[in-house]
Amino acid sequence: MYYISGQYSLWFVVIVQSLILSYSFYCWFRYFLPGENYLLFFLLYSAFVSIFMGASFNVSWLMPDVFTPLSVLSIGLIIFAPRLPRHVWVFLIGLSILGIAMHNSHLFVCLGLTLLLLAGYAFKSVREIYNLVGIKFSRIAIVIGLIITSAFFAASISYQYGGGFKSSRGGTVFLMGSLVEMGVVDIYLGENCSQKDYRICEYRDTIPNNFLWASNSPIYQTGGWAGSEAEYSAIVNDILTTPKYLKLVVWKSILRTISQFMHFDTGEATKATPRIDQGFRRFYPNEYDNYYKARQNQGELNFKLVNHTQVVIFLSCILLYALIYYKNGMSLKFRFLILFLLIALLINAWVCGTFSGVYFRYQARLLWLIPMPVFLFLATKIRIRSTEQPKQT
Repeated sequence: MYYISGQYSLWFVVIVQSLILSYSFYCWFRYFLPGENYLLFFLLYSAFVSIFMGASFNVSWLMPDVFTPLSVLSIGLIIFAPRLPRHVWVFLIGLSILGIAMHNSHLFVCLGLTLLLLAGYAFKSVREIYNLVGIKFSRIAIVIGLIITSAFFAASISYQYGGGFKSSRGGTVFLMGSLVEMGVVDIYLGENCSQKDYRICEYRDTIPNNFLWASNSPIYQTGGWAGSEAEYSAIVNDILTTPKYLKLVVWKSILRTISQFMHFDTGEATKATPRIDQGFRRFYPNEYDNYYKARQNQGELNFKLVNHTQVVIFLSCILLYALIYYKNGMSLKFRFLILFLLIALLINAWVCGTFSGVYFRYQARLLWLIPMPVFLFLATKIRIRSTEQPKQT
């Protein structure tokens, strides 16, 4: 972001993100649709998710969130698209490595999707379906290689900036925060503080639910994120290796996954924090006035209409896809693409709901991929009918 903006304008970042996402959409329609109508449906789909869903907001938000759908789209093309030109391969390889490295959840979502596909090779019936759909083991192996490369890439950047050779800092603290919200830490400390000398025990009765960000959180009383990580690692490890606590974590994880799957309102963008305000003053003084007067910073953004339409679209797509699977209303390949996107949403809900927390933005960043198979299917149907009409006449 720092380099793309040219230290002049963050609008350059928004434009680049929009171009990358648009080209990814284009590739899905170009390489999954036969014939010449792919361009029309690419434009229709792009307009649809921009106006009636949260795509335009997410692509304009200076957060890693836009790279979640980009990561899913890129590995989906690599796995399912039959033939790809060399320049598209270069684009997808670069996008996969960059996109997965942007956030820890991207790695787990993409790895989960890939491992599930890989597990299918253990069953003969699934291997036969793979052959019919055109899924090749070599493509899955490429994706796994890209995920590993991306993890090393992220770890190298962390190492270069003094964070150690690991994909991200603070992973244990995030998990600790999630366990606090689950109520597991409160139970654990109540049963173990008398035997174990944890510093957090001093604050056991005042631990806020917003454990990570509340100013009165024990994190900031016991050495900050870095100073607390060793203690929290010991607590998390003890919880996850003790059966009675692990059972509770699993149950809470299931509940939070369901909750996260259905939490997808767009617009979780609040007023800028003092830290962001200082960053604008320092790096983009020429844009500070526009930033300060922006509707987001004034709390004037309204997403009620988009959020209502998203609910209708989501429920309609789920009902439609259930009918399609029940009546075999689509080709096997399209049904596989639907399953691929739905599983991506489910894994995303599990990863974020379990290891971070239930927040609208986590699911909203992927939701607008849901209607894509509908547009792909309609384009195919219209092409088939247009080719049949001349024969009948």
